[in-house]
Amino acid sequence: MTASSTTTAKVNEAADATASSSTTTLGSAGPDFLVSDNSGSVPKTTAATLDPTSSTTEQDKQQQPVIVQVEESKPAARDWKKEIWAFIVKHWFLEGLAFAIAFAAIWPDLGKTHGYIRAEYTVSYGCVMMIFILSGMSLKTKVLVQSLANWKMHLVIQLLSLGVTPAIGLAVGKLLGLSATFNSTLAKGLIIACSTPTTISSNVLMTKQAGGDEAGALTNAVIGNILGVFISPSLIFAYVGALGSSSLDYGHTFQTLAITVIGPLIVGQLLQYFFPALVPTLSKYVNLAILNSSFLLVLVWNVFCNTFSEHLGDGIDAGSMVAIFVLDLVLFVGFSLLAFGVSRVPLLRFSRESTVAIVMCAATKTVALGIPMINIIYAGSPLIGIISTPLLVYHAEQLVVGAFLVTWFKNWIERGKALDQEQQSSHDGEGVVELAVRV
Repeated sequence: MTASSTTTAKVNEAADATASSSTTTLGSAGPDFLVSDNSGSVPKTTAATLDPTSSTTEQDKQQQPVIVQVEESKPAARDWKKEIWAFIVKHWFLEGLAFAIAFAAIWPDLGKTHGYIRAEYTVSYGCVMMIFILSGMSLKTKVLVQSLANWKMHLVIQLLSLGVTPAIGLAVGKLLGLSATFNSTLAKGLIIACSTPTTISSNVLMTKQAGGDEAGALTNAVIGNILGVFISPSLIFAYVGALGSSSLDYGHTFQTLAITVIGPLIVGQLLQYFFPALVPTLSKYVNLAILNSSFLLVLVWNVFCNTFSEHLGDGIDAGSMVAIFVLDLVLFVGFSLLAFGVSRVPLLRFSRESTVAIVMCAATKTVALGIPMINIIYAGSPLIGIISTPLLVYHAEQLVVGAFLVTWFKNWIERGKALDQEQQSSHDGEGVVELAVRV
């Protein structure tokens, strides 16, 4: 072989090796670009990649990266109708509250006591009884028994409701009495309003709506109204004094309490015990929570019908009336903050659910017991309407503000549960790490 031939062969071998190396490198590195359409077709590649003579191995082909170009989709237009409807559904109770007040203002004679529908029976008995029948059906007997054993919560609620808040009301009322321009009868009415026990229905429902301790609220509603029969009249006589000659009919008050609260609660418990499938079956067709809340709206409507039909502004100057609205609002918010602060004292160790029950029971005041009590103590007095005004205003405002508190407390409890789960997960993670270190 000549030198020229040898040189030519070496050059050809080098070229072949370079081509093979280039093909292998290209195959392992992947194609220069990939294009994919929406039909899912095979991506276009360079000719070198698809060359059957390529030395790319099957493993190299599997390792080739796939680059897909995805077209950005345009954001969907907001459906305002659905969002508005979702907002309406979410806040239906507040809207129902506004409707109840407006309807009461338009036609108060329909829902007032001794009105067209005889609300003193249909509402005061019928609605309240249904509320506690449903409560008895939904509450487990074991939960109620356990709630009765929670003496610490009961003690805090009753001390705040029948001890601290009446004392604060007395101080505010006495200060108002020093004013030469403020209506003195309204000042006495404010003291009376603060001396009444917790309400017997709305506090339980609002506690339930917020996800609080419903059994604790229900237990304290009953305890508070039983104690209130004795304590509230004593506070009224001590702080305000009797203007009438009649005394309280304790028997009638206990009878009303037994019929509207204790009896229906027992009936609900019996229905739950003997017909355990009743509540799940009813829940398939009726939302029991919404039904319970609807009964509460009927009670609110009845209160405002009585308020508007009594013409609360008669005999009261505008300044005193405005002051009562403001003072009642400030007192309710202040009592709620006080109850919240006491319940969050670390020494007491109340849960968030119990805190909701404490606030709802300690700050609220009842018209179901308060108004009959006023009518009995001050029977025959022409000042009954004025004396009752602060309590009616307080009760109305506590329902309105309470609706907002329900939403806040519900979110607060959910945040607490999320925080507890996060802390539990963190604790479990630390435990796993510690175990791994030990191993």
